Amino acid sequence: MRKIIILVSVLLLGVASMSYLYFSKLGVENDAKDLALQSATNNAAILFSFQNDKAFYEIMAGQGLLQQAIGEEKTNLLKQLKESFINKKLINNFVQDQEIYISLLPDTNQTLNFLITVQIRPDQELINFQNKLQSIVKPVVKEKNIYTLQVNDSLNVFLGMQHQVLTISTSLKLIKNAAIRLNDNPFTAYIKESRLLNKNILAQLYINFNQAPLLLKNIIAGSINGEMALFKTQNSFATLNYNFSKEKILFNGNTEIKSADNYLKLFEQIPVQNTNIQNIIPDRTASYTVYAYDNYQSWQQKLVRWQTLKNLTDKRNVLIKKVKTEYRTDLNAIFPLYLKNQFITFQLNTGEKLAAISLINGEKVKQLLFDVSEDYSEEIKHFKTADILFTYLGEPFKNFVKPYYVIIDNQFVIANNASTVQSFLNSYKNNKLLIQEPAYLDALNQLPNTSNIGFYINLKNAKNIFRSQLLLKYYQHLQADSGWKEFDSFYYQMSADQNKFITNMLLNKYIKPNPSDSASTR
Repeated sequence: MRKIIILVSVLLLGVASMSYLYFSKLGVENDAKDLALQSATNNAAILFSFQNDKAFYEIMAGQGLLQQAIGEEKTNLLKQLKESFINKKLINNFVQDQEIYISLLPDTNQTLNFLITVQIRPDQELINFQNKLQSIVKPVVKEKNIYTLQVNDSLNVFLGMQHQVLTISTSLKLIKNAAIRLNDNPFTAYIKESRLLNKNILAQLYINFNQAPLLLKNIIAGSINGEMALFKTQNSFATLNYNFSKEKILFNGNTEIKSADNYLKLFEQIPVQNTNIQNIIPDRTASYTVYAYDNYQSWQQKLVRWQTLKNLTDKRNVLIKKVKTEYRTDLNAIFPLYLKNQFITFQLNTGEKLAAISLINGEKVKQLLFDVSEDYSEEIKHFKTADILFTYLGEPFKNFVKPYYVIIDNQFVIANNASTVQSFLNSYKNNKLLIQEPAYLDALNQLPNTSNIGFYINLKNAKNIFRSQLLLKYYQHLQADSGWKEFDSFYYQMSADQNKFITNMLLNKYIKPNPSDSASTR
């Protein structure tokens, strides 16, 4: 019996030892595979990845829209690099079938630049690769493991070669930064986890919203404020899979919000909703963000927890008590009972900002708000007390402190100026609405009709706003025939799925129907 026990113990010990050695070796191999990813994600806000194989390039050759979106200059750069590396068998043998990462990063002098990262195949040696390149590259003076390569008469690039990883860019700064690999990078960890769930995908786009401020700082004139201020504290990531199409640029995947106090967390784990509040906004709308939940009273519990995290509880209680004392109005008997399931903030092409909230009974709310409001005109009212809507709906209403408002057809519409509310009324009553625009309807038809959060930009109506916010060279790209001029809609749609949001990102170009086609069908 003792011999059997000893034998079993030895076998178990042997299995345990072999398992440890196997998984230790596997861990080392995986760490080696992640070196390129670590370099690619360092300081990156946007990362595009694909496998270096012939099929990918053949498919992408037919996608002119994607090339148009990144611009003629960057497209030509990528084409020339492909001709110099991928199309040359000598070089491509070392990176065939490997994952290629293209990072978009802030560079010097308020520019954005690409960093291309790829790992040498595990069956190849970096020293052999360096030997093959000796005749065509030159070492950069005072820089270790960095070289220059003349691609053609007008283009020189820098190459970094370190630990099986090759980095390529026209920027020496980006090459040097990529050599500093962060062992503890949340973006790297997020991508590694996402890749386990997404296989056999043509290409993927990863977004690190934490790095968005650095990216935006290089393309906008002035500071990050107003609508852009959202990106200052946006601790979140997105994984989006590319869907090939000749008619539109469409990515789908998911967005994960990491911070517990992020306002968008209030919409997690909520059933997706049909929204119609966006149907009331004017045809001059430049952008909007629509929010939807299932039931206000249950959603308010999430809002109260968010207010606690933001240390807003005392402010909320003081306001409710003050309004009840001074105006004999119990706000808790109004908003929790009569707010419906959706609201929207939107900006007109003039820069004017408004918001709208769906109500269950608009006429009743008018009566109940009588004492806490004053008349501006027969239709337009003005709150006497600040931050009422911020208290009951949160972050999107932070800048609508004491707004003017109108309640019409069970919609509560607000703005900081009475003239802006009147402008809305004129459009609404004359049916000059965005929902009447064919290009907008075409964009909506590309997406699911249910969601929880939707961020939309009308690229035509936002032209003047872009002109005031973007640096000249980026504004010119938006307006160029070879850039975004022909695109009319951008949409980022989020639908709750437990602890993440199923996401669709669309850049759409509306193609007007040919009159001869419709005539031929008669």
